[in-house]
Amino acid sequence: MTSESINKTKRPIIQYAIGTTFLASILVVYVFTQPSTKFIDRVARDEHGAEKLSRTAEEMPKLQTSKVLHTQEVQESSDDNFASMLQKAATDDKIVILTEVNEAFAAPNSMLDLFLESFHNGDNIEHLLDHLIIVAMDQKAFEKCNSVHRLCYLHEQIGSDLSSEKAYLSKDYLDLVWSKVRLWQFILEQGYSFLFTDVDAMWFRNPFRHISVYADLTLATDVFYGNPEDHNNMPNTGLVFAKPTRKNIEVLKYWREARKRFPTTNEQTVYDKIKHELVSKFQLKVQYVSTAYWGNFCQPQKDFTKLSTFHACCRSGLAIKLAHIKSVIEEWKMYKSIYLKS
Repeated sequence: MTSESINKTKRPIIQYAIGTTFLASILVVYVFTQPSTKFIDRVARDEHGAEKLSRTAEEMPKLQTSKVLHTQEVQESSDDNFASMLQKAATDDKIVILTEVNEAFAAPNSMLDLFLESFHNGDNIEHLLDHLIIVAMDQKAFEKCNSVHRLCYLHEQIGSDLSSEKAYLSKDYLDLVWSKVRLWQFILEQGYSFLFTDVDAMWFRNPFRHISVYADLTLATDVFYGNPEDHNNMPNTGLVFAKPTRKNIEVLKYWREARKRFPTTNEQTVYDKIKHELVSKFQLKVQYVSTAYWGNFCQPQKDFTKLSTFHACCRSGLAIKLAHIKSVIEEWKMYKSIYLKS
């Protein structure tokens, strides 16, 4: 074969190689110069190999906005429902009683049953149930509430599971206890006074008789040192009374905002940390109720001639709370059978 023939044979091969290399270069440049989001979003495949369209980056802000708007609509609808329930529950002077319960505390023979029973076993306080709103933190608690009481409100927290018993100071525990402060603020904004009670606080007599008219805010105590105006008393937010004043609304806003300063702390401890700020900033008048009247296990004084309520605080865990509070209930029943015969 002559050199000319060889050159003729090589020429197409070289041209083909050059052309292929050129096309490959163009493809590489195209792929790597495309925006990464569009490359990812063109087609996605699941684990079975089926093609599915994925959301583009441009769609994400719209989706987030839609989600926020939906949350706002749900919140507004819930607020309207709660406002309607406040109207049904309120006394003639616009006072409501409020408690919160989740599935664990609403289970059969659990704390909700004992709480409601305490009104029936109390000293002429059964009528107060007409003004009690039970706030259910999950669907099962709501269903149980509806089977035993007429004023039940479902207040599920988006992004939190508040149905089971929560470990102290866990995220869900903090969401649970702080949720009530927002409800308190809403109640005041609607023009109602409220008496909030933890569901593990048993009622024996009418606790309103221990609330002073001078105070903006009335709180139970873990430990009471003798003076109801002394801020060294150790507060307990298991029983709280507040009037619907502009001052109290601003106090609750300030209290809720303070959570950011103490993100791993419950609402009771935060109040204790900022109570002097509240008094100074808002000229807040606070009444701390003696444990002789609103009793508890922290400073137990079981004089049933004085007690109106008894709170299962300073006892950890639902099972332990139930066992100890049942003992107090039996003591009350015995006292009532002997000294409060009708």
